Amino acid sequence: MNEDLTSNIAFAGLTAAGKTTHARRLAAELGYEYVSATDILLGLLGIRDPSEEVWRTRLEEIHAAREDGSVDAELEERLVSLSRARRRTVFDTWALAWIGDGPLVRIWIESDLESRARKCQVSLGAARPSLPNCRALLGSKDTFNREVFRARHGFDLFIDRDRYDAVLDNSHLIPQATAATAHAGIDAFAPIVHAAAISLMTSDRPAAHALLRSNPREVQRLSV
Repeated sequence: MNEDLTSNIAFAGLTAAGKTTHARRLAAELGYEYVSATDILLGLLGIRDPSEEVWRTRLEEIHAAREDGSVDAELEERLVSLSRARRRTVFDTWALAWIGDGPLVRIWIESDLESRARKCQVSLGAARPSLPNCRALLGSKDTFNREVFRARHGFDLFIDRDRYDAVLDNSHLIPQATAATAHAGIDAFAPIVHAAAISLMTSDRPAAHALLRSNPREVQRLSV
C-alpha cells in the first residue's frame, strides 16, 4: 500500500450539494489547510459579504462581472498555482479537478435537486425562500457555471464525472428542510467522505472495496 497523506484534495459538486461543508470538515479532521474558490472569486469581484445570502441578493451582478471570462481566468490561475505550491490542502472548487495538473485527490459530491433545494432553505436561515425559489436560484447558478466550464474547458458540469476519483451521493440523507435533519445528514455522511479520502490517499483497495460494499447508496464510485 502506498501511503501518502500529503496529497491535496479537490472537492466539487453542484450548488448546495454539501461540498463546502464537507471540504471544511475533512480539512479540520485531517489537519489540512482549506482554500475556497468562492472566497477567491468574491475577493476578485470586491465583494466582502461571506454569507450564503450574497448568492441570493447579488447573483446577477456576479454573473455579469464574469461574462468576459477574465475573472474566471484569474481565479483558475490562482487555484492551479496554489495546488502546485501546496500539500495537505483541501480545495473547495468547481474546476480544479479538471484543470489541476499536480497530485490531487478528486471528490465529487452528488446531490439531487430536491435535496439541494432543502439544503438551500436551511443554509439561508432567516431569509427562508420557498422551495421553488431555491430551485430557481440553484438552477441559475448551476446553469451559468455549466456554460462557463463547457466553453472554457469542454467538460459538462452536469454529467461528466470521469475525472473524479470518488463520486459520493448524499441525496437521501437530508429528507426535510430542517436544521436538525441537515446536521444529522452531515454527521452520517462525513465518515464516508473521510474514509473515501483516506482510501484514495493511501491506495488502500481493501478499504475502498469494503466502503463500496457497506455504503452502496452513498458511494457511487471509488477508483483506487
